Amino acid sequence: MADNVDRIAAKLGAAVVGHVPEAAGGAFGASKVLNDVAQLRANVLPVRVSGATREQLERLAERASVGGQKVDTVEVAARLLEEAAAAADAAG
Repeated sequence: MADNVDRIAAKLGAAVVGHVPEAAGGAFGASKVLNDVAQLRANVLPVRVSGATREQLERLAERASVGGQKVDTVEVAARLLEEAAAAADAAG
């Protein structure tokens, strides 16, 4: 299946941004996969953004993370996009 990943992603209009290493079965294997995916998600935004924009999103996410509730840069970007889309709809 690994040989087809790039081709499948291209057909879906997506791009492969990382690979999760293989893991053993069972609870320890599942825990390793969970950790690997979390590390990948922490380092990759699903869209390409400039370095300055990424830094701004990271600062906003850090400011929004309060009371032990961590806010992700993707959540910040999604919220900003939702607000901009709503404002554009309201403006006509």
